[in-house]
Amino acid sequence: MAEPSTKKQKTEDGAVDTGVKAVGKVEEKPSIPEPAKELEADAPKSSGPKVKLEVTFLTQDTTMNVMQSTSGGILMPVSDGGLRHLLAGARASVGLKAGRYMFEAKILESVARAEDSQKPSPKNLLKIGFSTAGSSLLMGSAETDICFDSEGGLYHNKKRIGGVPKFSNYSIVAVLLNLDASSPNANTISLFKDGKRVCQPQELPESLKGKVLYPTVTYRNVAVHVNFGPEPMAALPFSCTMVQDASVKDSAVSTAKAPKDGKCEVVFPTCLPDEGGFDWVDMFKTKNPDYTELSDRMILDWALRSGLPASKSGSNDKPDIKFGIPDMDNVSVRRMILSLAPLQQRNYIVMEIYGNLVQEARAGNLRRFFDGTFKKVSYVVVGEPNAEFKKKNQELMLAEKQALADIQFKREKAEEARKRVAEKNKKLAEKAKKKAEKEKQKKIAEMKKAQEKAKKEAAKKKAAAEGKELPEEEPEEEKKDEEMEVDDDDEEEESDEPMEQEDPPKVELTAEEKSVVFRKLKDSDMSLYLLNTSFTKFSVPTADEGFDEVKYEWAKGSKASEHLKKWILDRKQSSRVEDIVPSAWFKGKWATWQKTLSGWRQKLDTYKAQLAKKAAEKAAKAAKKAAAEKAAAAKAAAEAAKKEKAKKEGKEEEKKEEEKTDEPEKKAEEVEEEEEETEQVDFAELDIFGVEEVEDIGGGMPLFKDFGHEDWALMSLGFELHLMASAFKKDCNDEERLGINLEHLPFYYNKYYGKPLVNKSFGVDETSDLLKLAKEFIFMNKSQVLESLLDEEWEYPQVFVKITEELRRHRALLVAMGDDSAKLKIANAGGYGNQAAKTGGGGGWKHNAGKGKWGAW
Repeated sequence: MAEPSTKKQKTEDGAVDTGVKAVGKVEEKPSIPEPAKELEADAPKSSGPKVKLEVTFLTQDTTMNVMQSTSGGILMPVSDGGLRHLLAGARASVGLKAGRYMFEAKILESVARAEDSQKPSPKNLLKIGFSTAGSSLLMGSAETDICFDSEGGLYHNKKRIGGVPKFSNYSIVAVLLNLDASSPNANTISLFKDGKRVCQPQELPESLKGKVLYPTVTYRNVAVHVNFGPEPMAALPFSCTMVQDASVKDSAVSTAKAPKDGKCEVVFPTCLPDEGGFDWVDMFKTKNPDYTELSDRMILDWALRSGLPASKSGSNDKPDIKFGIPDMDNVSVRRMILSLAPLQQRNYIVMEIYGNLVQEARAGNLRRFFDGTFKKVSYVVVGEPNAEFKKKNQELMLAEKQALADIQFKREKAEEARKRVAEKNKKLAEKAKKKAEKEKQKKIAEMKKAQEKAKKEAAKKKAAAEGKELPEEEPEEEKKDEEMEVDDDDEEEESDEPMEQEDPPKVELTAEEKSVVFRKLKDSDMSLYLLNTSFTKFSVPTADEGFDEVKYEWAKGSKASEHLKKWILDRKQSSRVEDIVPSAWFKGKWATWQKTLSGWRQKLDTYKAQLAKKAAEKAAKAAKKAAAEKAAAAKAAAEAAKKEKAKKEGKEEEKKEEEKTDEPEKKAEEVEEEEEETEQVDFAELDIFGVEEVEDIGGGMPLFKDFGHEDWALMSLGFELHLMASAFKKDCNDEERLGINLEHLPFYYNKYYGKPLVNKSFGVDETSDLLKLAKEFIFMNKSQVLESLLDEEWEYPQVFVKITEELRRHRALLVAMGDDSAKLKIANAGGYGNQAAKTGGGGGWKHNAGKGKWGAW
């Protein structure tokens, strides 16, 4: 804050001391100014009318943890549970807009609990100052107030100035507000302790000048006596009028609004999630500042203003807040506030999205305000918003967009400034390096010149000693080495003047942004799980539930109910059933499929074993035949040699007899060799869908004999999606839910089969691409809902084998024609398509490959 020249005072040693410190600049250990001559004069005798009503604290201008005495101006805190960690605040009913007035406060006692020694104990604290009407009662956190605290600081807008003496129990502190334009200390605030000034007048921030300022106290775990006059408990060095004797023309009086029909009002807004509920509440509170909000977000804001660190996650309606303090984390604060609410005569607005939409929860909220002192009003805020709300919505969106643009602008400017500084430093470094090099070269040149001069002098002396005369040297002209000369003045110096500050560019909403009816908040109003499990129970309140009145803000009467009904129907098509439980029908079908797969596996194993056995027998026969042929050849050679010898010796007759003896044996071998296995089935020309038994299409051959791991995985995926699509309609038991939405397919797959659906194990990235692989089994309709191409009660699982075999042959044909894109990229995790059970690909058919929620897969 600027220092006015009229505020300067001379201290005892003659030095000029302004006595005014700028609020907003934090000083670690500022020095306390020496006592100065008091410029405040005695108050003139008042001649005009004074405030007649007693200055007090209206209930609407106190926090819910404030307890007032019926007389004597004593304030105490409610300190049970987590409330002892929260600040309490109270604002007086009379505000000041001119003149010079004071009020006092004294800490009567510090409130302590026996268990404080075992738990984190909050600091006892008192803040005393002034605030504007309708502003926060917890001073120090906004630009709408200014205060001194018992820890020795002056607070304004989250900034603190130290150097003010601390005060504690039994000390009488007085705050003087000088709004007298004719005073040298006009527009200042001062603190006195036990009648003595403890700080120089502090100038009011610009945000408070010209405003009506109300005496306010903020405290924690202390009992405070507040004195508004007319007589002070500790007289100041000069006479000063107290707030109770304020002139009517210098003051403004707040009065409690008389409730209609003698009843305070409790408002229950019924708003749909993420459709402007909290923005509407903020607008309502702006119009009706005397309403106290009851909500979890109110508790969070209260805690943050009380200086408690907190981490927030989750929804706006029921945020998950962590303070790291047991008394705060056990939600005792919420219980205490709900217990105190019906005991205080206030107007309330109970802001709960879920609690006001579900009839059972509404009944619980209504029961808290059990007696007839409250009028319970339901505001139905659903449907198309009115023009006022739409305008406010766009203003908030524009403010958010502008704030983001400002941050980006400042970031860019900071980066530009950093680059300029870096470039300047680089140039300075290069310049210094160049200058140093020139200096070095200059020194070297000077050294050489000095050496030459010394040589000449030595030569002259030698010649003189020998009596010789040296020829006269022509005087050398002094050469100016321009290259060695350093002329820094010729180099252009960069200006060190600061760059002119630019204002961030103003942004505007696009046409698309202007069409947004409800702006998107940082967090959703309700958690997705709670919303999905409860929205079917949402309803519009009616008077027979216990409300004294039902008001419709946007859609009126039956139109509001129709809007909610349509909203629920649309939600059913887009949301998932979080608590769906697979039925016995599904479990039975799934168990039958697993058993069938296991049987097919055993059949394939048996068939392959038979093929292996026949192949081994055939190989053995071939080896035996080869050995026989070899032996026959050897024998023939021996016989030929023997015959040749017999011919020479005349033994041909004897040979013929031997050949006759061997003929039966040769014929037996020939018969054995002629035995050949003949194929019973032409597999390539087989009519797949004409097969009656896929396990044996002839000769023990199964239709799935050529299945690879990718075929088993694809067939299992097709059956699983088919079964899940059929089971969902039975299990959700809601005709308005058309089926499984593409977006939620992985969720339901995990619910039914107890394993994740991993697209990459099938060689695809998106779920939509995964479904294209199984397009012969299922499809997504126009509503993006999963449907099966087969009857849900299909009792003939062999059709999945037939479809899969048809697909395998088609792919093989495409590959043979050179189309490698037809190859499936399904990962093989071992076994016959067992990867599905391990990576979520489709179940496979290995009986014990994986375990789901209902046993082995």
